[in-house]
Amino acid sequence: MLVLPSYSPLPFMKHFFALLLISAAALPAAHAQQTLTGATAYAAPAPAAGGGSAVTTTKAVRRLSHGESKAQLRLAEETLKTSPRNAEALLGRAEAHVGLKNYKEALADYSTLIKMQPTNPELYFGRALAQLRDDQLARAVADFTKALRLNPGHAPSLMYRGMAKMQLLNYKGAVPDFAKVIQLEPNNAEAYEYRGICYSHSYQEKLALPDLEKAAALNPEAEKTLKRYRTHK
Repeated sequence: MLVLPSYSPLPFMKHFFALLLISAAALPAAHAQQTLTGATAYAAPAPAAGGGSAVTTTKAVRRLSHGESKAQLRLAEETLKTSPRNAEALLGRAEAHVGLKNYKEALADYSTLIKMQPTNPELYFGRALAQLRDDQLARAVADFTKALRLNPGHAPSLMYRGMAKMQLLNYKGAVPDFAKVIQLEPNNAEAYEYRGICYSHSYQEKLALPDLEKAAALNPEAEKTLKRYRTHK
């Protein structure tokens, strides 16, 4: 049985991986190839009436550093002084709070945004990520599910919901999420690797090996997981 691989967009999960080392026989590869979410440098937007245009959280950009988060927070708060319902500024502040690990404040901003734009799946996804970082796993799963009801093909929500289920040791429940990601993104090595590990934890070794082999074929880093699996199975 394998331990979960560390997935670099989620460094906050490392403590959970460490706990699994106690009972796992092998360490998987640490890697990531898929850009899911990250905050971008924030520029103060023009004030928007009401909720403004729909905001987006899944930007294909690098995550903010601590310093960038502090700078973005200052800019967002300046905008919110004169336009307290500016959606872009609220989102910028929420992302900055996540970068600074101020999860309570981030969740409050995301909840405000959701009230303003209740059918925007990106906001449920953003709040779910903040909950996941804050170890509120059940709530994160619930918000990823809400995002998926609004956008069933949202691969990042599927991927992270599967990862949250793995943290909850619900390996069988995580398998369909990774399977859907693979359906949407056939070359997603991480989805194959995670599903293979879920199969291994569920003692479905005949299903685990093909997934780990496919992951290794798509991403050389996953070869480390495959080798350890073959050594310790």
